[in-house]
Amino acid sequence: MKTSEILGKKVIDKNAYEVGKVHDFDLDTKKWSINGIYVSSGILGSDFRVSIDEVDKIGDFIILKIEKKK
Repeated sequence: MKTSEILGKKVIDKNAYEVGKVHDFDLDTKKWSINGIYVSSGILGSDFRVSIDEVDKIGDFIILKIEKKK
């Protein structure tokens, strides 16, 4: 899968709540692997990082293993 296919995808938590969209990656340039994704939660919301271990599935949406923090 290309990075351009992941950027902009909706991110859903384990309870099916939309938490935002992918806007960037946390890359390990020594191992050439993705350590996490950065999620933008909207214009007035904040951006946050999600570890790659917290990602459950990638398809039409990115589904997380965790729930949205309130």
